[in-house]
Amino acid sequence: MTATYETSMKASPSPGSAATDEADLSSLGYEQKLHRTMSSFTSFCLAFSMVSINTGVVTLFADPFKRVGGVGVLLWLLVIPFVSCIVLVYSHLAARIPVTGYAYQWSSRLVNKSYGWFTGWIAMISFMAGTAGTASAIGAVFAPEIWENPTQGQVQALSISATILVCVINIFGIKVATKLNDIGAVIELIGSAVLGAFLIVGVFFVFGDTQGFGLLVDTTPASGEPLSLTTFALAMLLPVNVLLGWEGAADLAEETLDPRKAAAQAMIRAVAVSSVCGVVMFTLLALAIPGPVADFLARSENPVIGLVRERFGDSAAVGMLLIAFASIFACLIANMAVATRMIYALSRDKMLPASGFLMGVNPRTGTPVAAIILVTVIAIGMNLASGGFVAALYSMVGLTYYCTYFLTLVGAYLAHRKNRIPHAPVDAFGLGPWLVPTIGLGVLWTIVVITTFSVPEESHPGAFMTLFMLAVGATWWVVKLRGDLKAGRAGPPDTAKRR
Repeated sequence: MTATYETSMKASPSPGSAATDEADLSSLGYEQKLHRTMSSFTSFCLAFSMVSINTGVVTLFADPFKRVGGVGVLLWLLVIPFVSCIVLVYSHLAARIPVTGYAYQWSSRLVNKSYGWFTGWIAMISFMAGTAGTASAIGAVFAPEIWENPTQGQVQALSISATILVCVINIFGIKVATKLNDIGAVIELIGSAVLGAFLIVGVFFVFGDTQGFGLLVDTTPASGEPLSLTTFALAMLLPVNVLLGWEGAADLAEETLDPRKAAAQAMIRAVAVSSVCGVVMFTLLALAIPGPVADFLARSENPVIGLVRERFGDSAAVGMLLIAFASIFACLIANMAVATRMIYALSRDKMLPASGFLMGVNPRTGTPVAAIILVTVIAIGMNLASGGFVAALYSMVGLTYYCTYFLTLVGAYLAHRKNRIPHAPVDAFGLGPWLVPTIGLGVLWTIVVITTFSVPEESHPGAFMTLFMLAVGATWWVVKLRGDLKAGRAGPPDTAKRR
């Protein structure tokens, strides 16, 4: 009887050692080329830094208030359960196919290689746009702290300098990059806890002019614009944009010890911790706003930094700036790492132009140097093209991430129906009978978010750029890749018989 994909691709019986991990990777058709040094804690730190609560809150804090008023704080509670559905499905897949390239590999093996190409292409774009967006955030947040009235050129220069520095760090090797990322993640965790504690004491016992909990049901937009379904949907995008990137832990599977367990745990824990931190921090910061919200947000200073300065003094504001810098810089390191690994994964399978060059790995550092340089050049180009505006890049980042989520979830459902999802060790994470309903909720949510990132007029620049990049990927598939896939010259290796 012909073996099905479900039964022919069994997991290693005793994962955990480096030798077992390499054998596991070999069963998927690849040799160990990247250096496998990441612990489960480092995997969590990478996923947590990819989300980076401070990056999102510091850069986009004012947006929900301007659109829908204080009730925008509660939109976190709407977003978190649906994002969790996507995380759980990704964790289910990561425990079964632990390989660099995550969604590209999953979709290629579970559906077909052409489907995997489009999933991987849009995932690669999302990571590169995320790298550019995070670098842009460094310029937007910190340029005003260096220059009194920074020009667009100064903002971009700071963003580009950070991108080049992170490029050098990543070239030195994953061990150096993840060590710095670990430090940044720990600083963000401790800093958030300390700030949260001070805000709790201040809001409930010290500050005399807080907003009160009535703010959380206030529907008066600080912008003065009328409320609508569109404004509520757009206000929801702050938590949506924050709770992105956790899947980076799955993308670095080949550099993680015991990735079947570590990647799944890292994604779940990172989103759980980030969700709690995000809700608590955003709520406390909102309640601590002094005076009329619209007047406070109209100030030229970054609202989060300004709030900390007004409530706790200049020294605290400097401390907040340092925490924010550590958080955003760690986020940039992580973004570049996962973007380059996606390029490496696609190039290794001959899916990209110049794949032979891009798939090269430095044997001493274990890093794909050419891919790192390519991501750096593209991120700088995107930053220059966007004029350094964070919101424009974030619009494209969110849309491309959610297109990847949609394609991956649909692919997982199709694979489940055909019994093509491989087994995992008995102690690995799995959704069991809850897989299909979890996928269903995740798909519905991705459709809502993709619509929000595409239909409103202010979302059109990001949507058009995403469509353009999809057209580029489709053109490459039609002109060259489709033939290579049919001829077996490209795509992941066939490691199991398909029925």
